[in-house]
Amino acid sequence: MTANWATDLFDSSQNFFLHATSNGAKYVFAFLGAFVVSLLLTPLCREGARRMGMIDRPDARRINKIPIPRGGGLAVFVAFHAVLWGLVLILGGPLSARFSLEWQVRFLTASSLLVAIGLADDKTSLRPGVKLFGQAAVATILFLSGVHVGGIVVAFPPWLDYLVTVFWIVGAINAFNLIDGMDGLATGLAFIAAVGLSGGLLFMGQSADTLPYLIFAGACLGFLRYNFHPASVFLGDTGSMFLGLCIATFPLMTGTRKELVASLGVPLLAMGVPIFDTMLAIWRRTVRALLPAEFGAAQHRVHVMQPDKEHLHHRILRKTLNQRTAAVILYSISVLLVALGVGGSLLHNRAPGLFLIAFIIAIVVVVRHLARVELWDTGRLLSQETVARRHGVFVPIYIGVDVCALCAAWLASRWLLEMPLNRSVILSLLPMYVVPVFVGLVLAKTYWRVWGRAQIRDFALLFAALVLSVVVAAGFVFLVGEAEPKIIQLTLLFAALSLFPLAGIRLWRDSVQGILQMLERRVLMDKEDAERIFIYGGGVRFRSFIREMAIRSGTNKRLILGIIDDDLHLKGRIIAGYTVFGSLHDLPELVAKWHADSLVVTCLLDPKKQQRVAEKAETLGLLVSVWQCEEKTL
Repeated sequence: MTANWATDLFDSSQNFFLHATSNGAKYVFAFLGAFVVSLLLTPLCREGARRMGMIDRPDARRINKIPIPRGGGLAVFVAFHAVLWGLVLILGGPLSARFSLEWQVRFLTASSLLVAIGLADDKTSLRPGVKLFGQAAVATILFLSGVHVGGIVVAFPPWLDYLVTVFWIVGAINAFNLIDGMDGLATGLAFIAAVGLSGGLLFMGQSADTLPYLIFAGACLGFLRYNFHPASVFLGDTGSMFLGLCIATFPLMTGTRKELVASLGVPLLAMGVPIFDTMLAIWRRTVRALLPAEFGAAQHRVHVMQPDKEHLHHRILRKTLNQRTAAVILYSISVLLVALGVGGSLLHNRAPGLFLIAFIIAIVVVVRHLARVELWDTGRLLSQETVARRHGVFVPIYIGVDVCALCAAWLASRWLLEMPLNRSVILSLLPMYVVPVFVGLVLAKTYWRVWGRAQIRDFALLFAALVLSVVVAAGFVFLVGEAEPKIIQLTLLFAALSLFPLAGIRLWRDSVQGILQMLERRVLMDKEDAERIFIYGGGVRFRSFIREMAIRSGTNKRLILGIIDDDLHLKGRIIAGYTVFGSLHDLPELVAKWHADSLVVTCLLDPKKQQRVAEKAETLGLLVSVWQCEEKTL
């Protein structure tokens, strides 16, 4: 009797929910149900983490000032799976054709394994290699359950599909793990990504596939109540890795090759902030590991896996000095990226153009504002080579680039002139042009010149050697009877196309130094201990002064604010990348505006004028020095 009563009650409840969900209530239930469960579970998980000793204690790398429990992401995991399986029981079947019961079982298995690894790491701090192996095992389980990247992009061979899928999932897991360094950041970004991805599916008419996203979003929002600043509990690796797993896996189940932009572009943009932060971290740590010890922050070599405080949230936090403001800024960036992805999925054929414009804007933003540290460290690495290495490596590099450039220029010239390009033509005519030009470069002692200190006459000689050698090559072709109708046009075009790469490879070191000085100036702007200086005089001696500073690039503590010059025609002009702010008369106003510390005189002054400059600078609290590059008899 009791069993029949229970069965009748369950059947009645199921019929009620089926009727309600037919009108769309299942979407509301999915989101609100996960939100409520997560909201109720999080305090319990927080207390359990405290009792188990999973505490995030303050140190030099962490932002929190007091001990805070970690591992609270378990609440998100439990809330997600509880509501997911509860909805399956209510509906009497899988959520959709793509999210089958078999997939749910395997996803539960894989995510449970990942959460167990996260709990162990939050408790005992596992070695990175152990964590990486566990993440790969989780990705393998999902691959066997039908989660494939190859089905969306192209028909990969099985082994390549497996490698790409594992790379995608493991990369996303670690991206969210790295970005989880500030109150509410990873949770908020995951919530925004889930809402954006579900919105994209709705626009494509895949409403049933939005249910896992809505459940996940609700679970994140419930946890965010306790995780936003000031946080009382942290996700820990338990939660951050689970967030990355969900955001990486769900789109692979709902994506199709027909809707490539929405299937691949929207998830990439939804994870844009964590992925970009991960790429910067890999770039930054790799370069710093290669830098000599004396350029490291602690006077010792840095390891690739060594944590730092240069993540995006650290940089924005240093600017804003407020965790809430920093989180909102990164939330806003994520919302824009998600909106761009969803908009691209709606535009269809115009989406590649939209993404291309966004990509160009992103490059400008990255170079100007976000990647200064990485670009600066890379420049230091490129500029701090020993003399022996320069002698042993740069000459072969010049030779290799020259030969490749000459071959490419000849092929491009024939292609532009619509001349025949086949195996016999290449083997017979290509050497006749390339070899004489290379010999001409050798005879002109091109490879004996120090191009890092080259002058205009060196490049003029390079140009003359190239032109004469190309003429000799054309004459040689005539002599052997291989003349063609467009040989004059070919010769001129070949010379023109060859000049740019030949000169470019020899200008790269000056370009690197210029970019490095610009980046160094931006980095020093944010350093409180940097000496802020004005330069008096923008002539030849000034250029000598900044060349001397370029030699010490990477270890400099002096920031050139700008130039003071008595020539009124120079005001507002730019010399070697620095603005001429005005004359000595404008110095008091400039010192107050830029908070200058010193004035360096780089021009010749008579003793009386020099004394007047020194007295005026000293009344403004400036330390005065004179740059002297003069010949003295020893």
